[in-house]
Amino acid sequence: MTGKEIIAKVKVLKLPAQSFIVFGSCPLSVVGIREANDIDLLVSAEVFQSLESAGWQQVDKGPDDKPLVFEDFEAHPNWDFSTYNPTLPELLSRAMVVDGIPFASIEDVRQWKAASGRPKDIVDIERIDAYLAAQH
Repeated sequence: MTGKEIIAKVKVLKLPAQSFIVFGSCPLSVVGIREANDIDLLVSAEVFQSLESAGWQQVDKGPDDKPLVFEDFEAHPNWDFSTYNPTLPELLSRAMVVDGIPFASIEDVRQWKAASGRPKDIVDIERIDAYLAAQH
C-alpha cells in the first residue's frame, strides 16, 4: 500500500485528533522507503472501545498483542511488543503529520524495529538508515 492509499483509508475512519497514530511499516511507506501490507494504528482506550463497539474483531497475536482488525486495519491499545514501548502521547509529540494524518516518526519506527529484531526488521533498519543518511 502506498502512502497516499494509507492516508485515504485512515481519513475514512474519521478518528478524533490526538487519539491515534499510524505506526508499523506505514511511516516507511509515506516517506517512500517501501510499501506497507496493512495499516497499524496505536489508538486511545476510548477509540479502541468505539472500534470494538463498531464490530471490529479482536485477534490474538500473542500474550500482549490482541488488536482489533477490520479490512486493512489493525488497531492496538498499546505498543508493548518489544522492549521499546512508547505511549501514544510520546509518539504524537514526535509525529510526522502528513495531509492531516499523524504517523510515527521514522526514528521511532527504527527504534521499535531495532528492539524487535525480526529478520524483516533488520532489512527495514538498513532501508531506514539509508533514507536518513540521504536526508542529511
